[in-house]
Amino acid sequence: MSQARTTELLESKFVTPAEQETVDAYADVVGSKIDTYSQKLVSYVCTNTDGANSIDWKVLASNDDTSYVEAQAEATLAPAAIGTYTSTAAPYRYYKVQVKATVGASQGDATVSGMAKH
Repeated sequence: MSQARTTELLESKFVTPAEQETVDAYADVVGSKIDTYSQKLVSYVCTNTDGANSIDWKVLASNDDTSYVEAQAEATLAPAAIGTYTSTAAPYRYYKVQVKATVGASQGDATVSGMAKH
C-alpha cells in the first residue's frame, strides 16, 4: 500500500452538517453519517439550538449501511442543551444521528458534529 493511501486511511474524519429542524418522527441528520473504516474512535455532539422546544436524538450504527441498530438509545435534549456520544472501540463501520421533536408539532433545531479517528 502506498504511503499516501496509508495516510488517507489513518486521517481523522469530521462531519459538521447544517442545522436541521426536527419533524414528528425520527429522521436522519443529513450529512451526519461517518464511515469509520480503519478508525478506532467515533464521537458525536448534538446541540439543541432551539430556545423553546426540546428534541430527542439517538445514534445508529451499521456494518452494511443498510440495517442499523441503536448505538445510543433515545435521549431528550432540553432547549439549548448538549448531548454527547463516544465509542472508543467503534465496533460498527457506519454511524449516523437521527433527531425528532419530543412533542409533536413543537419542532426544535439540532446541530450535530461528529468525528472518527485512529
